[in-house]
Amino acid sequence: MKRFYLVAAIIGGVTPYAIYFGYLAYAPGASGALSLAWGSPIAAATLADFSISCLVFWPFLFRESKRLGIRYWWAFIPANLIIGLSFALPAFLYLRETRLDQAR
Repeated sequence: MKRFYLVAAIIGGVTPYAIYFGYLAYAPGASGALSLAWGSPIAAATLADFSISCLVFWPFLFRESKRLGIRYWWAFIPANLIIGLSFALPAFLYLRETRLDQAR
């Protein structure tokens, strides 16, 4: 699973920016990005789902980090906010699996 989490973190870190920069090439300037995010019911539902998932991830991150003694756990919160959950969650799960392997 570690390899899967690592690959998922890499893909999850690249994909959101590839899409975003593709949008900027199509429509220069990010002024309309927020209105597009909430502009349709499907987009709003996706953004709400993502927001709730992030809010569930943070307590999980905190608790698992304390339980396993993972230092610098807090770095995954800015990673989540700047890059996205598609990067932060698999990156944390990779680190978590590494720590669990060390404990065995």
